[in-house]
Amino acid sequence: MATKRNSIGTIIFDLGGVYFSDGTKRAIRLLSSKYNLNKREVADQLSGNWGSEWRRGNLTAEQFWSKFRERWGLDVKFEELSLLWFEGYELNRGTDNIVTALAQSGYEVIYLSDNVPERVTYLEERYHFLEKFSGGVFSFEVGARKPDIIIYLKALEKASSPPRECVYVDDVAAFLEPAAALGMKTIHFHSPEQLTEELAKIGILF
Repeated sequence: MATKRNSIGTIIFDLGGVYFSDGTKRAIRLLSSKYNLNKREVADQLSGNWGSEWRRGNLTAEQFWSKFRERWGLDVKFEELSLLWFEGYELNRGTDNIVTALAQSGYEVIYLSDNVPERVTYLEERYHFLEKFSGGVFSFEVGARKPDIIIYLKALEKASSPPRECVYVDDVAAFLEPAAALGMKTIHFHSPEQLTEELAKIGILF
C-alpha cells in the first residue's frame, strides 16, 4: 500500500460523466429517437427546470415523468422512462480503479453529485458504489445543485480536510469554478488516464 506524501487529504468526485458515464446525454438521444421528440427540448426538460427540481428533491420520479408525458402526450409508464435514463449510467472502470487506489493510499474520497434518489438506488443495486467512498453529498439531500455554492459547502462539511487540502474532479468546467472559489484545487475530467496525470502534477501518486 502506498502512503500519501503531500498536503492533499481529500479528493471529491463528481459521479455522472466521471465515475459513471454520462447517462443523461444517452437518455436525450434515446428519448428523442424512440418517441420522435425534439432533441433540444428533451435536453431542456431533463436538465432544465423540471430536471433541477427533481435533483433538488422537490419532485418524485412519478411527478417528473408526469410533466414529461403531458408535454409530449406520451402514454408510457414512468418506470419505463426512468429505466431508459438510468440504464445509460455505466461504471467507468478506470475511474473506479483510481477511487479504490486513492482510498488504499490513505486519501479520503467522497462524492459530490447532482442526483435523484431513484437513480442512486438503481446504481447502488447494480454497482454497490457507495462503499467505495467515505461519504458525500447528493443534491436531493441538500436542496441545491451545482453550481450553487451551497452544495459545495455541504461537501466540505463532509470532508475531513480544509478546502486548500481538497481536490474536486468534474467533467463540466463551469462546475469547477465554485470549488476553486472556495479554495479547492480542481481537475477538469476527460478520461481516467488524463485524471491520473493531473493528480500526479499536484503530487498525488497511488
